[in-house]
Amino acid sequence: MSFPKRFAATLVAGAAGVLPHSALAADVCPRLAPPAQKEIRSGLVTPELLAQLRDIGPATLPDRRRKLFTISPDGKWVAFFLHRGFPSENVYCAGLAILSLERPANVRILDFSRELIRDEPPRYGWAKFPIGTAAPVTPRWEPAGRWIAYLKREHGLTQVWRVDVGTGAASQVTNSLVNVDDFRITEDGRTVVYSSRPKLPEKSAEIDREGLRGWRFDARAFPVRGARPQTPDADRFLASVDLEEGREREARADEVSLFDVARGLPGNATAYSRAAGGSEAWAETIDTPLFPPLYRLTAKRNEKPEQCHFTACEVDWSTSVWWNDDGTRIRFTRREGWANSLTAIYEWIPGRGEPKRVLLTSDALIECQPIADDLLCLLERSQRPRHFVRLQLATGQIKEIFDPNPEFSNFSLGRVERLNWLNAENVPFYGDLVYPVGYEPGSRYPMVIVQYRTKGFLRGGIGDEVPIQALAGRGYFILSVDNLTYEDIVGRKQSIEQLVAAFNNNFRGRRSILSAIEIATRGLIDKGLVDPQRIGISGLSDGCTTVQFAAANSQLFSAGSVSGCGWEPFQDAILGPMIAQNYHESGWPRLADANPEFWSKISIIHDPRRVRFPFLFQAADNEYLAMVGSHTALVQAGIPSDLYIFPGEDHVKWQPAHRLAVYRRNIDWFDFWLKGLVPSDPARKAEAERWSEMKASWKRPIPK
Repeated sequence: MSFPKRFAATLVAGAAGVLPHSALAADVCPRLAPPAQKEIRSGLVTPELLAQLRDIGPATLPDRRRKLFTISPDGKWVAFFLHRGFPSENVYCAGLAILSLERPANVRILDFSRELIRDEPPRYGWAKFPIGTAAPVTPRWEPAGRWIAYLKREHGLTQVWRVDVGTGAASQVTNSLVNVDDFRITEDGRTVVYSSRPKLPEKSAEIDREGLRGWRFDARAFPVRGARPQTPDADRFLASVDLEEGREREARADEVSLFDVARGLPGNATAYSRAAGGSEAWAETIDTPLFPPLYRLTAKRNEKPEQCHFTACEVDWSTSVWWNDDGTRIRFTRREGWANSLTAIYEWIPGRGEPKRVLLTSDALIECQPIADDLLCLLERSQRPRHFVRLQLATGQIKEIFDPNPEFSNFSLGRVERLNWLNAENVPFYGDLVYPVGYEPGSRYPMVIVQYRTKGFLRGGIGDEVPIQALAGRGYFILSVDNLTYEDIVGRKQSIEQLVAAFNNNFRGRRSILSAIEIATRGLIDKGLVDPQRIGISGLSDGCTTVQFAAANSQLFSAGSVSGCGWEPFQDAILGPMIAQNYHESGWPRLADANPEFWSKISIIHDPRRVRFPFLFQAADNEYLAMVGSHTALVQAGIPSDLYIFPGEDHVKWQPAHRLAVYRRNIDWFDFWLKGLVPSDPARKAEAERWSEMKASWKRPIPK
């Protein structure tokens, strides 16, 4: 369950993305760049270290259409955005950085901003649907490589800026009264064309005027976010700015076409690539009525399309496609292996037979772009945050280029073991088992389940709330489980609605996920690794749903921590008509239907006394109402439960101070319930006393 954030009264006055600045705020940006080798410390991973990692782009896999980095026209430099949170000041620093691909020892940061641009795409016909993640921000090189244009946010407003690569002089290009959503540079480098929605302030003002006579409760309503209706989306307007004279006008047709990077392709095409000589490649859907569709690689040279009919050329929505440097070979990704947990790169020469696999990895390839005859990629490993590498496809070697967090590799980490297994329905699942730092064979340890994607850096699960390596440093096993896609569990269906409905029918999909978690956990118990009486489970959003389902259907867990869900019979009333209808179409009952049999399988309110483990809720202020009912029922039934609410937050908590607070409380919560440790920090004395009172008065249910 994910909820959009309430829109501000007007976009001009709104300051979303702005954090309160302390007196120290001006000092954080010098700490954005990676430290020199002599400054690198060692020891155990702490929540503070994880909360201050330097990031390139959002934690989740970004939109392929919005690149996280760009290569200079001469192929010698790469430009990208680096951002870092500072919990003590509760501020960010985001910097436009460039890196020499010939001498990548040092990164040069050309410009800074202390406001993070967050991703706020429109949805449900509303102007924005933020979930708290950083937006992918694409720097764009001027055709001669002399300067770079980019989006920068200051005083709550996002504009186009540009910076001279040689001098570092930065200046603002656009002066829009609303946020700039995207932009392009013309081929002559003289004009910037940008997209915005200038009518949004008026749409917001209309809601203000409507409020004078009362807001009607209709499809704009999203009660969990407040009484104010969501602002409807507005049409995009494309404008052009002459860089020499500063004049602005409406964009011409040829300038508008700059935003259409794949003209003339089938509407079902994805993963488009164009070679320097004009050859094109993409993946288009195979003629099938099932959802999600499968795709087939297609090339177009000299105006002649050619489909690749080999099995290796059948791919899915996640594929990426690139031409090599001279436009003779196509490289593309394909999910393979156990439960599609591996990524393969293939090379295909159109007209020359079957594609050849040149790389197979369990690492996460976040984004790649061709450079000479290789690929420059952002890559994550289970024990390494995102960093730049060069995939030398001729040899299969991976050469590290730039690591924004060099200090992380110096710390003591729990080793990681990839696990593959079948659940009770013989569906293949996979996960990563992180061992306690200093693990001693023959000893049983407590364990925490983290969800619900495990490919790439094991930081804190989806939503980044459970600090995996910090827990490993405190003597925990951590099982990071990938919950798979809906189609992996129930198979492809006729439509997305049928797919979700099949997953939700009698909780088939949720039972499958819980079965996988329980079977993997019992296997670790049987191996003598995990103490069966000290197992915690955590999750945000879909992961939270699994925890709530486990509370009603499992006897395995001894503590839980969740955020971002709250499946209860009254949910229609707090979600509003638009989102409620979306859930009805995917199998959830209407409020008017009652349906106690359905709710008995997941609702906490239905029978809170059957819950056999303590619950910690750490909620955003704009979705905590979805969790209040569950928390209240648990408290009234005498089940330990604590609810914390974080102001100014979204589904994924984005403020650095809040991220650190969530980390720390999750550690304290699991320490208390799984290891009997009371928080020693004087600032947490009240929490420790309250949890102790809960434990003293609670009678744990006897397993059935």
